[in-house]
Amino acid sequence: MQTPRVVLSLAGGNQIPRTWSSSCHLRIGRLAELEIALDDLSVSRLHAEVLLADDGWVVRDRGSSNGTILNGVRIGRTPQRIRQGDLIQVGNLTFKVEHIEVRPVTVRIGTQTVQVEAAARRTWSEAVDAFEPPAAPGYNEKGFLRLLRGGYRLAQSTRSGDLLQDVLNDAVSFFGARRGGVFLVDEVTGHLAVRCYSARSGGTAPQRPPGKTLATVAFRGRQSLLFADRTEAAKYAADSALRGDMYSVVCAVLRAPDRELGVLHLDRGPDDAPFTEADLHLADSLAAAVALGLDRQQLVERHEALFLQTVTALAQAVEMRDEYTGNHTQRVTAYALMLAEEMGLPEDVRRQLRVATLLHDIGKIAIDDQILRKPGRLSDGEFESMKSHVLRGGEIVQMIPGLAWALPVVRGHHERWDGRGYPDGLAGEEIPITARVVAVADAFDAMTSDRPYRAGMPAARAFAELQNGAGTHFDPACVAAFFRIRPRLEALLEKEAAERRFTETGSHTVSRHELERERKALMDDGTVSIPTIAVAKDPAASPAESAQG
Repeated sequence: MQTPRVVLSLAGGNQIPRTWSSSCHLRIGRLAELEIALDDLSVSRLHAEVLLADDGWVVRDRGSSNGTILNGVRIGRTPQRIRQGDLIQVGNLTFKVEHIEVRPVTVRIGTQTVQVEAAARRTWSEAVDAFEPPAAPGYNEKGFLRLLRGGYRLAQSTRSGDLLQDVLNDAVSFFGARRGGVFLVDEVTGHLAVRCYSARSGGTAPQRPPGKTLATVAFRGRQSLLFADRTEAAKYAADSALRGDMYSVVCAVLRAPDRELGVLHLDRGPDDAPFTEADLHLADSLAAAVALGLDRQQLVERHEALFLQTVTALAQAVEMRDEYTGNHTQRVTAYALMLAEEMGLPEDVRRQLRVATLLHDIGKIAIDDQILRKPGRLSDGEFESMKSHVLRGGEIVQMIPGLAWALPVVRGHHERWDGRGYPDGLAGEEIPITARVVAVADAFDAMTSDRPYRAGMPAARAFAELQNGAGTHFDPACVAAFFRIRPRLEALLEKEAAERRFTETGSHTVSRHELERERKALMDDGTVSIPTIAVAKDPAASPAESAQG
């Protein structure tokens, strides 16, 4: 670490080459008491000033008559950061910044004060505005453009997924890092957790994520940090530095316009050249661009979670009208998601399927209570009225902006493979794949659930009914895939049965919070069950047809 110092030089024309240096400030003008006193009428009495600010050396105009120019741009009284090689024009004279050294940057760790090589405490807009290709040799332009494109794609996407990993891989390559990692803050605990990491291919970098000690220091201090050598990093008791795994480290805070999201970590080994302050500022700018994309994605995820809660509440409102429909919607949703995953449906289709299945019976909200809650056999007229729930449900989802993609499931989950279903008589692959998936899941739950007039049938018989209906009632491919997950489904049913026995005998109680946790786990991976209550259907229908209505 060096004492702060700036060196300016003046040469050219009839001027004798001269240099000035200072550790605090250099005032420029015609007054004799100034550090740089000039006998030139193009220069004002007190023209400009170079001084040491908190974040480095800056220059500002002092109210001159003809202005101060920094690298061809006129500046005012607001201090502007200067770097080595910059040109400062004062009147007809031009100064060059020959050398710059800044004061050591210190941060507090408990009761200890530790120095780092450099820090960047910029706003999000300042970091993004500074995101420009470096002029220093050794940086490849194609790699820089890949970083720009990756950051842009991340900002445009509603799911980070592999995009964040791609950006990190490109950053490791571009900066010549040995290893990199992205840490994101856990909104519940407030602690950083590794989201993804990357190691230089073909190198000796450890194939494990970097430790979060240094990233936590940067995040808590809300400033990006440069550790120029292992000694600096080791002062924080960072395990990798103590072991000698890493030598020079950049921790750039992922800074959105209104909050910090995490940290971008890059490190180099002892055989690599250490990172420079220019690397720090470029990584800080990249982190700001990446943070904007992550911030947008997290906002979308929060909106989706709120929307899912609203949809679940709507589904529960329907089930509350019928004492025998407890948790039918949640079970059908779990079965449908398990089946969709087994069939290899894309992730975006499965996300939509989750919401659409929760809404598949929403039209029952328009069915008369005397029909919906009737424990016995429905008359032909009543059954026709019950069938209208798919039409009423379709009308409801079409009234909700942006929910049209749920219509195929809500309207089509009672269509049949042979074209004898309702309401549109679609056949084969005319029926949307999501509706075919829900048809199987809905029928299976109807057959295995208890009714007021009968007990739920054993799983073996329900699977046999599905097999009998393959190619007539159901899509054969859906049935085949459902059979492939049969062990998981039977284990799920057995656990539900055990829960019911425990509840009925009073030997086991389930709190509301436990039920919510069970339901969430069931929705997430289809491997956890919740207690069930019977669903009332038309007793005259065949087992597979019991899903109709």
